[in-house]
Amino acid sequence: MKNLSNNQVFDHFLAIPSDIKEIERVQDFARNVLSTTTYPSDTRQDIILALQEGVNNAIKHGNGNGSSLEVLIKMTLYESHLELRIRDKGLGFDRDCLKDPTEPEQRMRCNGRGLLFIENYMDEICFVREAEYHELKMIRYR
Repeated sequence: MKNLSNNQVFDHFLAIPSDIKEIERVQDFARNVLSTTTYPSDTRQDIILALQEGVNNAIKHGNGNGSSLEVLIKMTLYESHLELRIRDKGLGFDRDCLKDPTEPEQRMRCNGRGLLFIENYMDEICFVREAEYHELKMIRYR
């Protein structure tokens, strides 16, 4: 892990119900936050896609599409990087137990690539499991 600057610039929060229809709102939220940064356009798109995939997983797998449950999103801008946190009420999962979507028998599946996108578009990711929530933390350096 890189040495992170603690010079926090901004925190941005969004809470949404666990409804896939909220993804457009998440994209608009991210576009708005990222418009204040110096990230190039293609990097902004990568970040938005990673966030979208993370939120999609939180809605479907974490909260089981339970519309009474919320997904919490926090975007924190630092001088050196952007930190994204996505929280749901799920139990989490074992990353090592997921099938590799690049294996030949997995390539034709309609799903299962979200985490692969996240891992490719972000510089660091980690999963946190607490008693009350599961959280995906993602970092993209400037």
